[in-house]
Amino acid sequence: MLVMKFGGSSLADGAALERTARLIAAEREPVVVVSAMDDTTEWLLEAGACAERGDPAACAVELARLRSLHLSAAGGDQGLAEQLEALIRDLESILEGVRLLRELTPRSRALIVSFGERLSALLMAGKLRACGRSAEAVDARALIVSDERYDGATVLREPTTERIRAGLQPLLNAAAIPVVTGYIAATPAGVTTTLGRSGSDYTATLIGAALGAEQIDIYTDVDGILSADPRLVKEARTLPQVSYREAAEMAYFGARVLHPRTITPAAEAGIPVRVRSTFLPERLGTLIAPTAPTLPLGVKTVTSIHGQALVTIEGRGMAGIPGVARRIFEAAELASVNVVMIAQSSSEQAVSLVVAEADTTRLIASLHERFAPELARGAVEQVAAQHEIAVVSVIGQGMAGTAGVSGRFFGALGHAHVNVLAIAQGGSELSISAAVREPEARRAVRASHTAFGLTRVINVALIGCGRVGGTLLRQLDQTRVRLQRELDLELRLVAVATSERMLFDTDGLPPAGVLEQLERAPARPSDEALIARLLEQRFSDGVLVDVTAADTTALHLAALEARLHVVTANKLPLSGSLSSYRRLQAASRGAGVRYNYETTFGAGLPLLHTLQELIHTGDRPLRISGCLSGTLGFLCSCLDEGMPLAEAVAEAERLGFTEPDPREDLSGRDVARKALIIARACGMALEPEDVQLEAVVPALEQGLQPALAAFAPRLAERVAAARAKGQVLRYVAEITEAGARVGLQEVPANGPIGSLRGPDNIVVFQTERYREHPLVIRGPGAGADVTAAGVLGDVLKTAGVAGRALGAAALEETL
Repeated sequence: MLVMKFGGSSLADGAALERTARLIAAEREPVVVVSAMDDTTEWLLEAGACAERGDPAACAVELARLRSLHLSAAGGDQGLAEQLEALIRDLESILEGVRLLRELTPRSRALIVSFGERLSALLMAGKLRACGRSAEAVDARALIVSDERYDGATVLREPTTERIRAGLQPLLNAAAIPVVTGYIAATPAGVTTTLGRSGSDYTATLIGAALGAEQIDIYTDVDGILSADPRLVKEARTLPQVSYREAAEMAYFGARVLHPRTITPAAEAGIPVRVRSTFLPERLGTLIAPTAPTLPLGVKTVTSIHGQALVTIEGRGMAGIPGVARRIFEAAELASVNVVMIAQSSSEQAVSLVVAEADTTRLIASLHERFAPELARGAVEQVAAQHEIAVVSVIGQGMAGTAGVSGRFFGALGHAHVNVLAIAQGGSELSISAAVREPEARRAVRASHTAFGLTRVINVALIGCGRVGGTLLRQLDQTRVRLQRELDLELRLVAVATSERMLFDTDGLPPAGVLEQLERAPARPSDEALIARLLEQRFSDGVLVDVTAADTTALHLAALEARLHVVTANKLPLSGSLSSYRRLQAASRGAGVRYNYETTFGAGLPLLHTLQELIHTGDRPLRISGCLSGTLGFLCSCLDEGMPLAEAVAEAERLGFTEPDPREDLSGRDVARKALIIARACGMALEPEDVQLEAVVPALEQGLQPALAAFAPRLAERVAAARAKGQVLRYVAEITEAGARVGLQEVPANGPIGSLRGPDNIVVFQTERYREHPLVIRGPGAGADVTAAGVLGDVLKTAGVAGRALGAAALEETL
């Protein structure tokens, strides 16, 4: 037997009711619990308020809405329509009584709102009969027995269990589907009460426990329990399974999940509860069971409670005095204030309580009254409140006994520049909570979600669609399935822009067809508008990828300051003025985000990574030299073979080795920028003009072809002169403690640099550690494939995933 509970969104109108009825009718032995139709409870409450004010016209408006919705949903079922109409007339009589008395008591209000569930139960039973199933609407007031609190009543379990069995088992024996009203109950004397928050869910678990159901399915408008509030973390995902204890903690700390009271009957009976979506019934949602698998880092969800205040009572006279905490909680109880969280300083001189903002004034007044003598003599110095507070919690059964969870949580908050005002952790170790300022709450949730591996989506905004950009799109398309399968990671392309146009889709753009779409895309917004649009989406991991050749320094700075990772193959921002370079690096450190630019001087070679690792492990670079331009390496190889200069340049262009403007290569400026980036990575404070530069081809300002024609004979002479000495020409960069220089050099033909062929690069690291035997890195240094692969590797590093995690075979296949 299966208990199925449906919320108001599942019963929003006639079409929704019919869809839900078909879902129920497919089950063999269901028991159904229904909430009121969407908005109905609000209309009923408003009708009651209008009646209390003595405003029959306004009351009639709410009744007309109610009547129209329900009679329309009944369709052509005349018998059902008559039942609904009779119930609505009863409601009208009650509202008229309220109007005459000008009094709406809690008891009357409970009776009025009960009509929502009673009407929807009649409708659902009628829809099930239309599907060919026997069904009967059952008023839960005959089943659920409560105390005399009319809102949020306490259920009397023993008589309730007896009545559920007596009332529903005969229907089940007769193969009829009971459609029970959720949310409402009755006192032993038969007076209507309501069960408060998640009341219909509670009805379902009470029935499931009483009847020994195999499972209880709670259908809502979301696909199960999520790892975070999707309004704060767009990448929040459904948790397949949580334990009863985890679900109770999640509910208490603000997650959209079953109330702890709701879970109790199911937990006591050991019945699994599944939370799933009516709109995606094929998905399994989230299973709440006695136990559940843990996640690698222990945390399953990050929750937040908003609209809170932090009330602190402090004074030197509180230290060592027994009973202070008891008196604080007594003050809260006398003021009818629920305490969400409590924190006490180790010095015992301050106790802080997190309470709802609306309860703050009442609690402070109660504390002043309770501690009046201590305040008068100065033992308690003040009772103060901080407003606009949120509580952020990380929750998971795997946290228990796992070292480092607190460090990871608070490290993530610190990294995101979130100030923690108070901390609480229960002895169960299932949750850790921190009170933070409301404006920082979203950042805190996102940072924590990412820190515990719950965010596995990298949202990529690609700027530039030339050779490298186009190749990167192809590689994204080729690797996406493998990344999802092997690393549980999605690279979601949310924006693609050229200098003139931009496509944007938060659900993701298809890398394979985006270039064709881009031709018809809207105009690209300004840099400020682009960054603002990315920020609006509240991405947990957003990466701006720049593969242009334009000066995008301002864009990089804006992205980093907006806490977006930046990955770039563009050398210009990093080879500008020293002050500009330092601003970029400071913005990256200050925002706690990655600024990855491996491909600016190594294409696909791990040059920057190697250099940084040497320095971070205490080594000191003495001399870094080598060929940093695959383009110029290719040209030099062609000249060695006797190819004319102009022909060699044209062939390099055809093969995609050159910069968009080949003069950037031939002037030596491209290599000079690379040398400058390397020097700065070594800690050298160099300006661009400090790099000594010899051009491969001078006078390029006259035009490419005239310069090639004018300089080709002289260059051919230098090649021949070097060959006569057993040497070859190579364009070499050298970085030493004295500075940086780039230019053509004669090197031994059989040496490491002279033996380079084609577009290969080579870098020789001579350091304190590698003084006698320098560290050499050699490989392809030009071409869209290797550069795009390097960019992709840098993107993966923003999620803590090294490019090598794909495996050598996978990388070969990608390239």
